[in-house]
Amino acid sequence: MTTTTTTTTTDNKILTSAIETYRHYAGQPTLSDIESCHQDSNDEILHLTPYFSTMDLVKLENLTYTRSFTYSLKTRQLLFTSNVTTINKNIVRRLVSPDGKYLALVTKEMKGEQELNYVQIWHDEHLIFGYEVSDSKISPHGKVLPKNDYASFFEWSPDSRRLIFTAEEKRKPFKSYFTAEKLDDLGESFSTYRENWGEQMETLETCVVCVFDVDTKQVKLIENHPKDLYFGQCTWTTNQDEVILVAFPLEPYRLGLIFCENRSSAFFKCNWRTNEWIQLTEFDKICRLFPRHLPKTDNQFVYLQSDINGAHKQCQRLILFNTQTKEEKILIDRVDNVKYSNVNTDPFTAEWDTQFKGLYLPLPHLCYSRDGRYLLLRSVSGSRNVIYIYDFTEQKMISLDSPLGVDTSMNGLAIFGHYVAVNIVDCRTPYRFYIYDLKTLNKTDKDNNGWHLIVQHEFKKEEKNQIVWNIDRFFPDNETIPVESIYVHTRDTQTKRPLMVLIHGGPNSVISLDYYVGVVAYIGLGFDLLIVNYRGSLGFGQASVDKLLGNISKTDVGDCHEAIQRCLKYTEPSRPVVLIGGSHAGVIIGRLIGEYPDEYAVAVLRNPVTDLLHVYATSDIPDWAIAQSTNAQFDFETGRNLFMDTALITYLIERSSIRLIDQVKTPVLLHLGKKDRRVPYSIGLRYYECLKAKKIPTKLYVYDSNHSLSEVPNASDIFVNTVLFISEHLDLPS
Repeated sequence: MTTTTTTTTTDNKILTSAIETYRHYAGQPTLSDIESCHQDSNDEILHLTPYFSTMDLVKLENLTYTRSFTYSLKTRQLLFTSNVTTINKNIVRRLVSPDGKYLALVTKEMKGEQELNYVQIWHDEHLIFGYEVSDSKISPHGKVLPKNDYASFFEWSPDSRRLIFTAEEKRKPFKSYFTAEKLDDLGESFSTYRENWGEQMETLETCVVCVFDVDTKQVKLIENHPKDLYFGQCTWTTNQDEVILVAFPLEPYRLGLIFCENRSSAFFKCNWRTNEWIQLTEFDKICRLFPRHLPKTDNQFVYLQSDINGAHKQCQRLILFNTQTKEEKILIDRVDNVKYSNVNTDPFTAEWDTQFKGLYLPLPHLCYSRDGRYLLLRSVSGSRNVIYIYDFTEQKMISLDSPLGVDTSMNGLAIFGHYVAVNIVDCRTPYRFYIYDLKTLNKTDKDNNGWHLIVQHEFKKEEKNQIVWNIDRFFPDNETIPVESIYVHTRDTQTKRPLMVLIHGGPNSVISLDYYVGVVAYIGLGFDLLIVNYRGSLGFGQASVDKLLGNISKTDVGDCHEAIQRCLKYTEPSRPVVLIGGSHAGVIIGRLIGEYPDEYAVAVLRNPVTDLLHVYATSDIPDWAIAQSTNAQFDFETGRNLFMDTALITYLIERSSIRLIDQVKTPVLLHLGKKDRRVPYSIGLRYYECLKAKKIPTKLYVYDSNHSLSEVPNASDIFVNTVLFISEHLDLPS
């Protein structure tokens, strides 16, 4: 009886501690974007309005809000800080015009079982235009498409007189064959299958392109839209009647698009007044994304280029395109190999390597200085987010270094005039909002006078100083491609804390130095964290990305195992190790607990890839399984039907972690999303059933969600359930 009571008390303490720790760290605001930044006529005062995000664990939802700041450049003092203005969760789109005078809003509202969309245009404090999208007298379109980096846009023209956006095609409401008074009233059957762009993009089926004209107060549908194409990205030209658009083919069928920057695409130029469409490039072996037209130069825009097929994310080229001559010029080429000066380091004695390793992140929407000289570039360098400025006058790229040193990451938000808005973060700091003055960029004496700290959020000093981190870098197989790890832990700990190893999915992704709620919360509960960026991760050159093609479940598994062993050698070899990760991390973790059944205490998996054949047959990205497993290219004609290729099928089975299920001893916790299109729910469910059949300690939680499981109710539930499951199999401090 005493033992039961003690166990219950301990469990309750752990549960309470998990809830309160997560509540504390999840409630810390982070800086997510910036709405506007304007300076006065004397260039002495800045007016800034950034967006912040936090979790509301009462309503169980993400909360976005703005705050306005007035800052004196002359005295370097913050003059005014506004109160919080929350952003209504029913807002579909919100965008301030470049001159700051107009605000475009799209909101949604339920009326019975029907969702209505309302479009509003505000000028200062006046509502100057508004309509409901089903009003056929005003609206030529259906619902305005929600924000998506690949398949929708919502952009003011540079002169703030027009707004271009994508919306659903207007459809006749369906009426039953047996109740319609006229055959013309039938509309399309509700059971008709409509293709979409897969995972997290199911609502993006069709699109039309529309323009709202401030001068005429009218909404125009751009006609002659090629019906076999989907237009997903846009940039205005210097001619306010013309835009450049990115088109994706719809035939013969669609593959998943989110996080897949290797899809065939082409550029079109469109005159929205005359409905003229001109194709600028072919649908060839190139993926063209994120066009941004030069603000002061006619007929020229930059974009990011990568190859189709292969890895879903790659090292990209920055291209300058001339719309008259259709000539392309490489401004910044992809980096294939990165040379490191010191390839023989003991565990966790490495220093940050600051050399340029390529471009990997999208171009910001507001990426040009007002005079058009400078272009803001965001990227990853090893395990850090970094910023570069491209100087069109000097035709060179300049690294914008953090005023706080290399032990931070920098997220470039936007350029306003000649000021860059930057968020500087690290593992223990949710945000530091800085402004950088580009007028100081080319100074010979590199001081920090160009940097202006607007506002920052930090924990209490004693709490902040407890969290520290070290970097490890090693080179497996005597190659020049590194594996990089970040060890996040408490300072001068006296206890043998469990080591939690965080392995990213992708696999062509990266976990960079940043503030993560889960990381700091786990540390607060008594864990130390090891973040592993294995070969194949972004930020280490294209050779690293290519290294994993045809080598998953071998190279990545070996890299992670060696990274863990180095950390144990550096710290405490006998400490228990918990593996945690999702998606492609299922390949790695599933192999680790199968190949090393006595070395890992607990495994926690979210929507894991445990069966590569199942992924190939059912995922929205079958090309991923083929490329990563065999380094083969996907062909639309035969790519979905390669089951006659017995060598391929055999290889997919052999490299699947479910094949090692008989060797697993490690307790396994699974979190699955029922709406996951990327790694369908049935894959994890089969793995769970196999574990149960072998009497391996396991538990499964299922969420009405997609691949990311990122909604606040899910993320918070996953955190607490993870702590409870680990506590069942490890002795945790209560």
